[in-house]
Amino acid sequence: DDWTGLTDPKERRKRQNRLHARAWREPTKPRLIPPLIPYLDSSTAPRSTWTIKFPLSPDHHLLTLMQYNVLRATMTNLAILSLLDALPIECGAARDLIQLLPTPESIPPNFRPTPLQLSVPHEFWIDAFPVPEMRDNLIRLRGAYDQDELCLDLCGGLYEGFDEVEIRGLLVWADPWRSDGWEVTEGFAKKWGFVLRGCNSLIDSTNRYRTARGEERLVVEV
Repeated sequence: DDWTGLTDPKERRKRQNRLHARAWREPTKPRLIPPLIPYLDSSTAPRSTWTIKFPLSPDHHLLTLMQYNVLRATMTNLAILSLLDALPIECGAARDLIQLLPTPESIPPNFRPTPLQLSVPHEFWIDAFPVPEMRDNLIRLRGAYDQDELCLDLCGGLYEGFDEVEIRGLLVWADPWRSDGWEVTEGFAKKWGFVLRGCNSLIDSTNRYRTARGEERLVVEV
């Protein structure tokens, strides 16, 4: 993925994006999460002192509101699970850009580790999804999909430009620790439908948002 010396801007950005995604998701080796995840007490770690960074290249200083919401939602869920410290050093520069949402007093039930999470080592970012079925799908199918590409698409085109957020990303409209606060875009469902198998709560919330906008219901083929 060496992009130095490339003259094609599109190919250069593509390779930079993959390096950014890799830095985001590979701070440590896959691990087993403990049966009881400790809750992050915000009173002992004031938000003003948190120093999270995120790999933003110089040509991506602006984030759309949707992209910012997805990033903030992910960071908030990591905070709930006390996983912010799992972020790599390379993901340390944008902390001042991200104002985390107020977290619940206890870990929501839907974040309770599934038997598969407890028995199979996996990447920390998988735990941040509020849908247990999606977490299991991502763990079960490890090695069958490109994790760099998936991470980029989950951020709604955060690195590849602002015009792709509704093509193959996710949207968040409410509390990020609740599955009914998220929406799947048509492009994401078409490309990554296999990770949505059994995610009925997420599909239901998606169709509620679509119906409210007068759009057709989303049918996910897995």
